[in-house]
Amino acid sequence: MRTASPGWQLVPSTEPDVLIREARRRQRRRYVAIATLTVAVAASAAVVVASAIPGRGPAEPKRHAIRHAPVRVSGLLPSDDATTLLAWPVATGDFPAFGPGFGPEALVLDLVSGHRSARQIPQIAGCDCLPYLIAVGSRVVYAGDGGTAAIPATLTAKPRLLGATGFFVPSATPGRIWLVWNQGGRPGGQGRVQVRQVAVMGGPAGPVLTMPADTGRVISGTDNGFLLEVLHGTHEDLVLWRPGGVQRMLPDMTASDAMAGISAGVDATARVVAYGTRCDTHTTAATKSGGGNTGYEACEMLRVLDVATGKLTSYGAPPGTSWEPNGFNTTDAISPDDQMVAAYAVQTGSASGQARLYVVSLRSGRTQLVPSSQVVLAGQTAWSATGSWLLYQGRGGHLWAYQMTSGKIRESSTPCCQYTVMVATPTHSG
Repeated sequence: MRTASPGWQLVPSTEPDVLIREARRRQRRRYVAIATLTVAVAASAAVVVASAIPGRGPAEPKRHAIRHAPVRVSGLLPSDDATTLLAWPVATGDFPAFGPGFGPEALVLDLVSGHRSARQIPQIAGCDCLPYLIAVGSRVVYAGDGGTAAIPATLTAKPRLLGATGFFVPSATPGRIWLVWNQGGRPGGQGRVQVRQVAVMGGPAGPVLTMPADTGRVISGTDNGFLLEVLHGTHEDLVLWRPGGVQRMLPDMTASDAMAGISAGVDATARVVAYGTRCDTHTTAATKSGGGNTGYEACEMLRVLDVATGKLTSYGAPPGTSWEPNGFNTTDAISPDDQMVAAYAVQTGSASGQARLYVVSLRSGRTQLVPSSQVVLAGQTAWSATGSWLLYQGRGGHLWAYQMTSGKIRESSTPCCQYTVMVATPTHSG
C-alpha cells in the first residue's frame, strides 16, 4: 500500500483481509503498475502517483511525439461505421515502449481508412485509478498530472482540465462525467466520498453530492442512481443508490461475490449493469511469459440488470467454462444500444487461464462464441461507433472485428488487445 496526496488515493486499512483483497484486485495489472511507476519516476518525483495540484492542468505539448511514421493498414470497418480506436500503452513484448515525452504512447487507429499513428496522451498520470481512461462522445477523459483531463480521441488538440482530482466515473447524462474526491477510502478514513458532475466540453459544474458513509468506491452514474461499492466488514457489496434514498443491493449476489466487489463487474452503462455471481477466485499456474501467477474471478452466472425497469436476466456460463469478469470500469463490454454483452469465459479448473469470448444477445437470449477469440485471461474489447461490430483480440494477437447479426469477420495487422485501456469513439474532428 502507498500513501498519495490529498484528492487522490487515500490510505486504506492495513487489516489482512483488506490487503489480500487489494492485492488480488491489482495482481492482474502488475505489468502496467510497473510500467506506470517507471514512467512516474522517469518523468519527475512530482508526478509519482500523480498528486493533484488545484488549478494546474496538463501542459500542452509543443508537438505530439510520433515514434514511428504513420503507416496504413487495411480498413477494418465499412465507411458507414466511422470509428477511431485509441489503445494505451503501445507495448513491445511484456512491457510498454516508452516514447520521448511523458509516458508510453497510445495507438490511434482510424478503423475505416486504416490510418495508424503512435501519439502521446499529454501528461497521463501513474495512479491506481478506475477508470483510467474512458470515451465520452468523440473525446476521451483520463487521469492526468494536474487532475482529470479531456482531449479529442485523435490526441491532436490541447487537453481541457475538468477538475483537480484524478478520480472520475461515467455519468448517465451524455457528454458529462462525475468527478470524485476521496475515491477508494475506507469508511471513517480521510473523509466522505464526494462527487460533482461536469461537462466534458466545458460549462458550469453541478452541485457537490456526498455519498453514503460506507462508500468505498463510486463506480458509475446510472438512470436509477449511482452504482456504488460499499464496505460492510469483509464484504464489498455492489448497490444502487439515489441521493436521499436507501441502498439496493444488486440482485442474486452471494457472500463470495461480495468478497470480489468491483472485480465481479463486467460493465455498466446508464441503463444496464452486467456482473458475475457465484464467483470464486483462481490463480493461473506459474509461467515464464505473461499470464502466470495471475488472479482472476470465475463466475457461474452472468447477470444483466435493466436499472430502469428492474428486469434481471441470467446467463449460465457455456459448458465446461466459467464467466471471467474484467471488473467494472476496465473494458467496454456492453454495446452502445444496450442489446449485447461481450464476456470472456475461462475453462473451468484450468491453470492455464485459457479463455474465449462470447456475445450474449439481450434481445434473443442467445449466447454465441466469437470466432478465433482464444486468449490467456480476458483481453480488452470495444464496440464500433454504431455498435454493429465487436472489436477484440483474434488469431495472431491482432485486432479483429465480428458482426454478430451477419456472422461476418474482419481481421487487421494491428497488435491487440492486452492494453490497459482500449476505447472506440465516433470519428469526428475537434
